Amino acid sequence: MRCIFCKTLSDECVSVEHIVPESLGNKEHVLPKGWVCDSCNNYFAREVEGPFLESLYGRTSRFGMAVANKRNRIPSVTGFHAQSKTKVDLLYSRKDNGLLIGCANGHDESAWVTSIKSMKPGERGTLYMLTPDTPDISRTTSRFIGKIALEVLAYSGIDVPGWNCEIVDKAELDELRGYVRTGQPKSLWPVHMRRIYPAEFLFAEDGQDSHQVLHEWKILRIPDSEYYVIVAIFGIEYTINLGGPELDGYHKWMRENDSRSPLY
Repeated sequence: MRCIFCKTLSDECVSVEHIVPESLGNKEHVLPKGWVCDSCNNYFAREVEGPFLESLYGRTSRFGMAVANKRNRIPSVTGFHAQSKTKVDLLYSRKDNGLLIGCANGHDESAWVTSIKSMKPGERGTLYMLTPDTPDISRTTSRFIGKIALEVLAYSGIDVPGWNCEIVDKAELDELRGYVRTGQPKSLWPVHMRRIYPAEFLFAEDGQDSHQVLHEWKILRIPDSEYYVIVAIFGIEYTINLGGPELDGYHKWMRENDSRSPLY
């Protein structure tokens, strides 16, 4: 077996690869050992997944959905308390089953404490938070989605004999492979982003209890033999072209299909 990213022999590797990171709620969809080598696995955690998860959108979306990472921690977020003009940190307390709010590191705690103590019974304060609805259009986002897309493709035929060699030897995937693994080329690989349902949306099927969908995906083949991976995470749909840094074919498909989501 060889790694689908760096193409090195990976039979001795011990790491499984979560297609969508555990920190976004994925416990189920995993590539077995060897599909992504230990070196690439560690690199992605540090240089591709980490920057996305720790971005403003990454932290606030995980906080809002109360999704813990693999260490069972929900990230804190920073807000601004209007009355004391102080930055504050908000974090979940599993012990108290609620939110804890305190002065952010490096800021004047006395102003925050004085403001809270001076509040009259029933009086309310004002807290502002930056909560972006979608991630930035950036290399951080596109490399993250590119990594997921290549792993979705691998996962789609994981039980097919010879599929590992098919993915590794597919020259059409080398440009995206290099972009995800080494950051080359430096230009932005485009990703189409839009929200298709609220992050906390509850799906209901006939005869079943309602449930949330943290992530889902599909591979879309259009008539010009282009292949796009469509991934939805927390209700945001991301579309990326596996074969090259352009979205013209997808935009044409959207126009011909009334801009509906390929997922539905």
